[in-house]
Amino acid sequence: MNIFKKIILISSLALSATVFAHSDGHGKVNAEKVIEIAQTTAKMLSFKDHGMSVGKIDKSWSDVTKEQFRVVEAKESNYIVKAINTKTKETLYFNISKNGEIKDVKTGSSFNSSHGHSH
Repeated sequence: MNIFKKIILISSLALSATVFAHSDGHGKVNAEKVIEIAQTTAKMLSFKDHGMSVGKIDKSWSDVTKEQFRVVEAKESNYIVKAINTKTKETLYFNISKNGEIKDVKTGSSFNSSHGHSH
């Protein structure tokens, strides 16, 4: 069973690796797509540090469901997606460009202090 889980994880990582490789040539993404990008990014960050502010995150983030992600801001150039991990009581904020590129991922406390207000 462990091998099966690893195969699934590696397959999803391989398929979603393009999340970190988006360029300005891609079309605009909508709110539903940025939630998918944020969820995929959380799974990837639970496996390896990808240079985001949060570093590598707890493995339980790979089990966080789509319902625990929501868009809290839609600006002209980016979206802010908030995710709550009910197992660890952690909150992450994903800054995603309108082109689908992950700009940064921060913890709730560091996001609120740098962002100027809380959500």
